[in-house]
Amino acid sequence: MRTVERSPRVEILVADDESSIAESLRAFLEGVGYLVSTAADGLAALAIFRERRMPLVISDINMPLLGGHELLREIKAVAPETEVIIVTGFATVDGAVKAIKDGAYDYIIKPFRIATIQHTVEKALNHRALILENLRLQENSLNVLRTMVNVLEQRDSYTAGHSRRVTGIAMAIAARLELSEEEIKTLRLAGMIHDVGKIGIEDTILRKPGRLTDEEFATIRSHPERGVQIIEPLDFLKGALPIVRHHHECFDGRGYPAGLKGEAIPLGARIVAIADTYDAITSSRAYRRARGQDAALSEIERCSGTQFDPDLASLFLEICRPPGGGCAPFNIEGEGLS
Repeated sequence: MRTVERSPRVEILVADDESSIAESLRAFLEGVGYLVSTAADGLAALAIFRERRMPLVISDINMPLLGGHELLREIKAVAPETEVIIVTGFATVDGAVKAIKDGAYDYIIKPFRIATIQHTVEKALNHRALILENLRLQENSLNVLRTMVNVLEQRDSYTAGHSRRVTGIAMAIAARLELSEEEIKTLRLAGMIHDVGKIGIEDTILRKPGRLTDEEFATIRSHPERGVQIIEPLDFLKGALPIVRHHHECFDGRGYPAGLKGEAIPLGARIVAIADTYDAITSSRAYRRARGQDAALSEIERCSGTQFDPDLASLFLEICRPPGGGCAPFNIEGEGLS
């Protein structure tokens, strides 16, 4: 097999309280070109890992102070890209399933053949290299999209920073909901790129100070689908597609592009709809001046149940009208209220 990551200085951590096994693994792996550190218990292994951040860890399950399952979880919390191979002399189906669910690359039963370990190590390092390359490509794609959004917003000083502000508001709403980390990550990405479809719309339409013609309005309404066409080839943004496509749907079914109604509208799209409207009203546009926060909140309250999800609208009003009075400005970096 072709080894993607195979450097003489690739460092591996071996955690096993059986010194004979740890030393056998060290001697063999160093003999084939790796640099190996060993630890006799889970806590010592975790301390070494936090200092050195090895790309690969081979860990026993039953160890003093900190077991293999706990060590695996700690490693993945610190460095999700690190591959972990679990080895054990007390194998169970539940133990194997648990290890794989927690992120282990493989689960090997003692006694094992050294050649098996070498093959698994090489596959694990290949897998890690491919993941890192995929992450690099994803970041490059995101940078391109961010640039497109920045270009779009810099074309019109009235909308500069709009996507960042919408994301910050969306994150403030999300912080009050029981969303998973993945849902929050998807919402943050969608907030930043929700208007990317406007990149192909002429300035004469986007910046028109007067009333739009029916044709021009139809062009503006096409931007969610245009955005989907731009990001659809990027698999890692698959979760953001429904939010980008449907952030102009209305709770009563009178929105666009699909006329979805109620909870048929994706939750993320319902959140972005409120954030988008709030920022639009409180920001100046070519065709009107900014209105104050009170005007924006009154509009969201008025349109609760028609344009907006009434539960989310009520939640947003609670955020902006806390019992103590006042409302701090939203953090445009997307961490909620500053």
